Amino acid sequence: MINDVITQDGTLDSAVLDELYNEALDLSGRVVEYFQKNQKESFQHLGPELMGSYTLECNRITTGIMQAMSWCLMQKGVRSGEVSSEEVAKTTNRLSNTELFNVPVSSDNDKLPNEFMNYSERVRALYGRIVRLDRLLYEVDKTNENPVRNLMNKIEKI
Repeated sequence: MINDVITQDGTLDSAVLDELYNEALDLSGRVVEYFQKNQKESFQHLGPELMGSYTLECNRITTGIMQAMSWCLMQKGVRSGEVSSEEVAKTTNRLSNTELFNVPVSSDNDKLPNEFMNYSERVRALYGRIVRLDRLLYEVDKTNENPVRNLMNKIEKI
């Protein structure tokens, strides 16, 4: 599995990266359009607790999309040779909050607008994939990718 997304040179596979970037770009446009279309709609019927959850999730969604796009652009920089792998691996150039979406939107998600919840779920899924890829790229010891395969290789050499 790891070989399907990370190339021999330790970078993210171009097709995977393009898919992530295009999804982040598409979500960005759709979310901006949704927020613009609904900015004048009164959500007072949600009540203070749900309105707080809605506002907080709006912030999470926009932060998540911005971080996802930034992460993808840094990876594209590595692929094109504009940025070194060492530079991208620095903590300051990686996701700033891997736990951004570790909390639920609300205890009453079914009372929030369906389209809003759809965007929330999509951004959460995208961000989760990027968190996993970031960990694979920068936190997993690639020298011991598969201990069983490494042991089999040692046995074959005997």
